[in-house]
Amino acid sequence: MRLTVMLATLALALTLALPALAESPPADNATSAPPAKGTRLSEVLVTATRHEARVDTVPNAVTVITREQIDKMVAPTTIDILKDAAGVEVYNARGFIGSSTYNRVIMRGMGATPARILVLLNGIPQTDAQQQTFEWSFINPRDIERIEVVRGPGSALYGAQAMGGVINIITRTPKEEKAETTLGASYGTFNTVRTDASHLRKDGKWGLYVSGSVGGTEGYSPTPKDAVRHSNGQPTNNLPIRQRNEWGRTQVSYDIDPSQTLTMGAMYGHFANHGGLNYMPEFLLFEMYRETGNIKYAKRFAGGELNAYLSAGYQSSGYDYQSTAGATYNKVKNYDSGAIMRDYLAGVNLSYDLGLGNTGTLGMDLQNLDYSRRNEYVTGDLNKSMGGKTNSLGLFAQDELKLFDGRVIIVPGIRWNYWESHDGYTQDRAIAAPGNGVTYYDHNIKQAFTSRIAVRYNATGWLSVRGAYGEAFRTPTLGEMYNVSSLASTTQGDPSLMPEYLKSKEIGVDLNPLDNLRLAATFYQSHVSNYIERTFVSAGPPTVYKYKNVSVVDVAGIETEAEYTFYEHWKALANYQHTDPKIMVGAYKGQRIAGTPLSVTTLGLEFNDPELFNARVVNRRVGKIFYGTDTTGNNNGPNATFGKYDVVDAKIAKAFLLSESRLGVSLECQNLFDVKTAETNSAWGPGRMIFLRTDWTF
Repeated sequence: MRLTVMLATLALALTLALPALAESPPADNATSAPPAKGTRLSEVLVTATRHEARVDTVPNAVTVITREQIDKMVAPTTIDILKDAAGVEVYNARGFIGSSTYNRVIMRGMGATPARILVLLNGIPQTDAQQQTFEWSFINPRDIERIEVVRGPGSALYGAQAMGGVINIITRTPKEEKAETTLGASYGTFNTVRTDASHLRKDGKWGLYVSGSVGGTEGYSPTPKDAVRHSNGQPTNNLPIRQRNEWGRTQVSYDIDPSQTLTMGAMYGHFANHGGLNYMPEFLLFEMYRETGNIKYAKRFAGGELNAYLSAGYQSSGYDYQSTAGATYNKVKNYDSGAIMRDYLAGVNLSYDLGLGNTGTLGMDLQNLDYSRRNEYVTGDLNKSMGGKTNSLGLFAQDELKLFDGRVIIVPGIRWNYWESHDGYTQDRAIAAPGNGVTYYDHNIKQAFTSRIAVRYNATGWLSVRGAYGEAFRTPTLGEMYNVSSLASTTQGDPSLMPEYLKSKEIGVDLNPLDNLRLAATFYQSHVSNYIERTFVSAGPPTVYKYKNVSVVDVAGIETEAEYTFYEHWKALANYQHTDPKIMVGAYKGQRIAGTPLSVTTLGLEFNDPELFNARVVNRRVGKIFYGTDTTGNNNGPNATFGKYDVVDAKIAKAFLLSESRLGVSLECQNLFDVKTAETNSAWGPGRMIFLRTDWTF
């Protein structure tokens, strides 16, 4: 670790000290080199460098998903947008009724817990205080302008959560003097209904975007047939799960002058899932409320830009827990569980053209998380509770050196991470012990340096080669340390968990041999020490698991992508990724990490003609998904696999241009051939889903 930090620091110092090796760039860093063939390589993104940079000047494996592409996708929810992206695996065990527990994104084998993938919203980290999850259902796909995906460790810029990659969701903002309103509605399988509205306007220095949505579904039962329990010949746990949801979002911007903008945003979201248990139709499976507010400041000046943000969030969630004993199994509520989470974040970064091809970036991020949970039993003066807080600070520096007229790009970076946990406790009042069964945990402090150095060589206008070495550091979440909650199983926390450390290397190639053909491939290897995994302890009911450092995990993989446009209106796409995250030493040696598909293959075909219609068909093949780590040999142990399914999604859409408005109509189908899909032992996917949607914009 010290050696790599020293090397990265030396490289950073050399590139800052030797600008004479570089050619003088134009004033605009986003367009400093001649654009390569293909429109994608000239796209501008901000996530990879924390300032505007063109794709062909970034030595990262990146994907940019535009508004135009989103409109053509089979994507009733935001997480569906990522299913076709190269190098991205979406774990979506319960489909449209899943919460953050059942919906998560996996990159580079690092997504078995959501805390290893960092999600940004307009550049601001999105997290909760328990497991650092992101609730995908609180973002309407129609609010999104584009999504930037940067694969590979991003801790040198973004800190502890960016082990597998970074996803930046950038929402719509008014850019020109106009007002636009959109009203939308959809109806589909299981009586799934959604209505939404948005309004965008720009008036002088002021800009406004406001949107809201209300929806619900009668749902389905995700319980596999072999997991259905019976009492007196009647099922007890296969009632359909119903959902109701609503959310709203507001963003107001003010242009202080042509170079400075102040943006204020607020969001409210709520959803509730009921049902599941036949004897208790109103059983609360999960409910969440979240409110956030943020302020962003951006200033662009000759040769650079300054960005800063403040964000605060409040989140509450709860669920009921059923009896798991004897004749009352699944028939009686045992307790209800409620959690309160608060998150406060701030950050600032400055990028500046140092001259002669050098662009330096300096910044700082702050984070405070607060989490508490209480399980109240229905009978008796009994409860279990837990809580804790964490503070973190990150200081980072990065340099981008462009040599030989921008053909060679070298980007070293380094970050110092400071993290502390405090006020941690667990309580079990069912234990007759002094202090009502309260255990307090020590103040814990961890520090680490993470570094990254990446190189890109634009050999010709159609061929580029890139390589990188990167490190990542992840501290345990409050849930992993202190967890006492239960759903169908109990997962115990461990306050003594050590942080994870990752070292990764990759090499990739981008090719645009023709204007209408794009190819890319990336090979990577990662080595993780102190990997934290949810491990099996004992069979139930309830089944007991515990978070542990399972020692060393090695990951090797490949990501390939191809896109070809032909006959003017047609486009074909093909993505393949293979990853193999394996525990290398200790009691779990040879076992795969839970919840990560070993492979995903995507094949798609599009037809786009605005005068006729747009159509898209995508076939997605998901490989084996291993259930989890276990040394007992039980049937849900290391040899249990899920996944291994093929699904086809299809969509057809038509836009009608009226005199002063536009009417859009689309019909989309997920899982066209109604294939049974399972990504875990506790839930089947919903099968075929058909939606009819209309949007009126005026």
